[in-house]
Amino acid sequence: MNLMEMYGGLGVGRLDERRAQAIVAEAMPHAVTTLGLPAGTVLPVSATAVAPEVARGGSIIPAWPMRQADGSVVIEYVDDWGALLVGLLAAAGGQSDGVVLAQRVWIGIANDVLQLFVADPPPGTYSMVRHHALMLAAATAWLGQAATSAWHAAHVTAGAAFARSRDRPLHEAIEAAERGLEVLLDDERAHQPAARALAWLDLDPLAAKLYIDYLGAASLGVAAVLDNMPRSDPHRAAWLTHAVKDLHSTPDFNRVWIEECAFARGGSSV
Repeated sequence: MNLMEMYGGLGVGRLDERRAQAIVAEAMPHAVTTLGLPAGTVLPVSATAVAPEVARGGSIIPAWPMRQADGSVVIEYVDDWGALLVGLLAAAGGQSDGVVLAQRVWIGIANDVLQLFVADPPPGTYSMVRHHALMLAAATAWLGQAATSAWHAAHVTAGAAFARSRDRPLHEAIEAAERGLEVLLDDERAHQPAARALAWLDLDPLAAKLYIDYLGAASLGVAAVLDNMPRSDPHRAAWLTHAVKDLHSTPDFNRVWIEECAFARGGSSV
């Protein structure tokens, strides 16, 4: 599967600062409700475009919330999300609705409005797959039931592929995928513009596998959270508030849900 060919067929525009700030504003009341704060609260969050060379996630993780000295949060993002979108397509075996795929940009900014205001587990126990899945699932749910159902199916497809392809126990494979992401982020080639980063991945099968494995593992984490999230409001909103306030800070958050999700999709839970 040629990533550059997939990139050429995306048809998803670049994210400018006006749209990014609009997404922050759209997500704000949802984040406030999820955090259990009074209606009308405005969290100190903004978004700014940065070059992939200096972005924490380069082109492969195109948005990253950065806490400032005054406690505010700046979401630093790159304008071309093509590397992530192509990676998601590849992780799902090339199966995804184009409209649904375009929503991932909204989800990517919106979840970062919430992320740094949620209590983390103790240092050294945070998992980019297990814990961050709650942020992505919350932002997905904010788009409504139709989008949530479509994304649930996409994450199930990618997560099941990861679960079936692993060559070690489930949670060891997830930890290896998280380490693989760190390897990629330490490589300056991940911090190139999206097209050049994808060209690198096309030429480096090992690096490409690390990326697809991470995205597959991350999808398994999101699918597991969505499996356990109530389907309709107000139950879903109340569940999200409970999850971010009471569950997310536990070191083993989402561990059992992931095992159940993998087993239900034909993979081993161990």
